[in-house]
Amino acid sequence: MENTDLAQVAAQIGADPASGVMCKWEDLARGLDIGENTRLAWMGSINNSWTQIVGDPTPFDALPALSAGNRRALRVAWTVDGVHDIYYAVGGYYVTAFGVTKPDARKGQDPHALDSYATGLQFDIQDASWESDPDLLPGWHEYSAWKETLYDLPDDDMVDDAYESMPPEWSHLLDLSLNGYSPQLATCITSALILVGRVTGRELDETWMEGHHTRYTIS
Repeated sequence: MENTDLAQVAAQIGADPASGVMCKWEDLARGLDIGENTRLAWMGSINNSWTQIVGDPTPFDALPALSAGNRRALRVAWTVDGVHDIYYAVGGYYVTAFGVTKPDARKGQDPHALDSYATGLQFDIQDASWESDPDLLPGWHEYSAWKETLYDLPDDDMVDDAYESMPPEWSHLLDLSLNGYSPQLATCITSALILVGRVTGRELDETWMEGHHTRYTIS
């Protein structure tokens, strides 16, 4: 969000400004007795104009408040169930929702408000350009092709037999797949983060993630 007053930002997302504690990401929950309904927000400035929040998803309805006063705010989120749209608010109102995996999924007062920031980025999960990524894990092409054949097997017993005879060198690829690893989806999420970085002037990077920022609790 386009605001570097952390206490104000904390209040706008429903956090207690007095709960702010400086910490690193790996120490986010240290010293806390977190209740079932307690969420954490880890935030800090990324430049002279913008604050970045990482952690539990901020409330959807907080974006208009975060963008009040002719400010801008964006939200990108993904869970084990998939990736959500990019939401963009300006001056207290939602402007657009931008589909991260479906290139034509744009809606809002100005559906194309973020298009100029999306040049060269990939938001189509059906696109196969990821296949030429030089950083693709070795063996992933072969593993993916093999996994596709499982969908044509007539019963669960044959699927189980196929897993039993799977090459052992694919075991780590299977583990990654079961934990949600997907080059197609990763490309779309990376594109979303790049788009946000183009709007704010700085992408989420290791230097920021390795720094000390302020943790707030939201109950």
